[in-house]
Amino acid sequence: MRCEAGLGIHGDVHAHRLSPRQVLVTLGSELRTLRIAPGALLENIVISSDRPELFRPGSALLTASGVEIRLTMFCEPCKRIAPVVADFSRLVRRRGVLGVFEAGGEIRIGDAVRLIGERYTPLPESPYQKFLAFVPTIPPGRVVRYVDVAVAMGVAEVFVRVLPGYIRRSVGLGLPLHRIVNARGELLPLIPGQAGKLLAEGVIHRGDAATVDLAAFLWQGAA
Repeated sequence: MRCEAGLGIHGDVHAHRLSPRQVLVTLGSELRTLRIAPGALLENIVISSDRPELFRPGSALLTASGVEIRLTMFCEPCKRIAPVVADFSRLVRRRGVLGVFEAGGEIRIGDAVRLIGERYTPLPESPYQKFLAFVPTIPPGRVVRYVDVAVAMGVAEVFVRVLPGYIRRSVGLGLPLHRIVNARGELLPLIPGQAGKLLAEGVIHRGDAATVDLAAFLWQGAA
């Protein structure tokens, strides 16, 4: 498996610089207890550990080859694994932990790994708190779409429907909400003063502009 820092696994659908879901790691001991075959939960990596209490968000997984995975959040059961486990309650906090690659390289079957507890700050569990944590990371002079916000929060794309409510709820908190646009790059009427703020950042060139040039200003995460 070839992994790129900040992006994910080469050739994997979840490889995205904004995503906290670049890789799913599962404990072999949990699979044995649940009597589930490796791979059936759609995990990328199965590990053995004599410190399973460290296998949680905020910990780091380091391989002998130098690959480092920052564990971000527990992977929730979903309909994609319904043919394997009908009772999702059995898998709450047991399907595995999602992560991102802090250091890339190759991972091979049989590589030695170790867990380091509390190396990072885990992502908030609440979707709204994830939203609040992400918005300040959008750099000045760039914008993201609703779908990019959903990716960065690690939630399903259909979650874009609730984002207008999150934005309204967050007006007045001092967040750079003006850097969020819709799928076509159009400014959002629900964000006060958006045009003026984007004009000051050089994203639009007229105060009456209604659309951002996504080809020039869309942010997809740091390279």
